[in-house]
Amino acid sequence: MAKKLKHKPGRPKKGQTQITRDLVLDRAWDLIGEEGWNEFRLAKLAENLGIRTPSLYNHIQDMEEVRREMKRRSLQILGDKLSLKLKSTVAGSERISEFVYAYRSFAVKYPEFYPLTIESAEFDPELKILGDRILTICMEVFRFPVLDEVAVHRIRILRSLLHGFIVLEAVGGFGRKESVEESFKKITESLESGRLW
Repeated sequence: MAKKLKHKPGRPKKGQTQITRDLVLDRAWDLIGEEGWNEFRLAKLAENLGIRTPSLYNHIQDMEEVRREMKRRSLQILGDKLSLKLKSTVAGSERISEFVYAYRSFAVKYPEFYPLTIESAEFDPELKILGDRILTICMEVFRFPVLDEVAVHRIRILRSLLHGFIVLEAVGGFGRKESVEESFKKITESLESGRLW
């Protein structure tokens, strides 16, 4: 459980942590990650920071802003993770394997934030930049030269396949004894060979 911070009106005394927007959002990230969106409330966030709920509005507008900032962070982290894998992987089909495993590992590590990354970001300019970065990485990995109709359909198939697997795995939907890892490996192999298309 994240440690509560003591807060008093006015300037913080020496040794006290000053409440800032970044600190509020960092703590929101921690609480959502620990307890989930269903349990998250601004009142609980304020209590965790050691301040009253109205004081939060000195730093954030509302719950919608918190959610947007969590989405921004999620897209940033996923993009960084995929970009790092892309840079550290040799050319060839291995890039596809590294991409899909990195994508899945993000979803497993951040189950509360992964759903934010699959929502469209088309109508928010800042978020669209982050979403387009992930799209560009995907196009590079799968060697789609342009975002034409064929590429769009293939990317939709890829997203649906990965998302379906991730959701089924998360809810315990793979109940049979056969290895889940082997199933994911077969998905990866079909993508690498191009048989999926």
